[in-house]
Amino acid sequence: MKIKYFTQKCAGSGVFPGAAWAVGNAEKIFEKGSTGFLGRGLGPASEDSIYDMASLTKIFVALAFMRQLEDGLVLLEDTVDYFLPSYKTSAFGKVSLFSLLTHTAPFPANTHLYRRVKNRSELLDAIHSYQFRAENTDKVLYTCEAFILLGEIISAVDSQSLDNVIRNRVTAPLNLKDTGYLPDAALLDKIAPTEFCSIRGKVVRGEVHDENAMMMGGVSGNAGIFSNVPDMAKVGAAMLSSLETGAFLSKPAAQLMTRNHTAGKGGNRGLGWILAGPGTPAGDLLSASSFGHTGFTGTSLWVDPVNKIYAVLLSNRVHPTRDNPGIFRARQIFHNLAVLEYRNNG
Repeated sequence: MKIKYFTQKCAGSGVFPGAAWAVGNAEKIFEKGSTGFLGRGLGPASEDSIYDMASLTKIFVALAFMRQLEDGLVLLEDTVDYFLPSYKTSAFGKVSLFSLLTHTAPFPANTHLYRRVKNRSELLDAIHSYQFRAENTDKVLYTCEAFILLGEIISAVDSQSLDNVIRNRVTAPLNLKDTGYLPDAALLDKIAPTEFCSIRGKVVRGEVHDENAMMMGGVSGNAGIFSNVPDMAKVGAAMLSSLETGAFLSKPAAQLMTRNHTAGKGGNRGLGWILAGPGTPAGDLLSASSFGHTGFTGTSLWVDPVNKIYAVLLSNRVHPTRDNPGIFRARQIFHNLAVLEYRNNG
């Protein structure tokens, strides 16, 4: 009950308008619930409410990549220009897929691409024309560009659009019924709004919040996927079962994906995943082997193979404004409570 009371307190104090959550292991959900409202003037949030995953999209892209690796189609040492021939004339042509997945590719920082492009073509051209940043070129620097480019690569590998790659390699195999890009208008009443977008001149609902992904037409490797708690719980369970016995991913692939590949480089990164450490959302009690990811809109998934739990917290903390940092502390407390209540349960 502590999680329920805590999330109610968060909604009441304005950390988010509403939220939904689940904690479980590879076999079952221990607890799930919802609190608060979808948004201002809207009905209550529910366990089935659909949220903009924001950067949690990157995990779906990384999972699709790992499935391609298991099919013998890609290697971590492969370079961008192997799959995108136009990059033979780009500074980033010889950048490895490993560096994209671990955010160690030398992209410039804080580019705010959406402010200087008008569409998908211009955004991709801008990335193609980048030069390496001047300093710390082998350090971890989180960028959207790495996964925008990775999304283009996994699309090229399968000769399919990115939304179809994610559907065929991740959401369909995991039976994720409410997860994907560009949600149908019929689902609008279930979708939590985000914030007012000055570019679009409206409060965004049912469209991707992220401005770069918006310029990409809503289908991008960095953001754009919508999902809900039942589906994200399946992703958490799939990672636990893959690490334990090999399931959605083979055990070697899951272990490779969740290993620390960037020790001493300014942040602990797996392949797509953030690994527990100082300054991460893991909190105080999740194990050092835990991993997860967050989304700017207020979403998160964290998985702990030692305590044998996952924890999903989905919210629209950017509604009505992104100037609301309470979610960062709230995630850590949520994870602490999840461990205390359910570690090694069942």
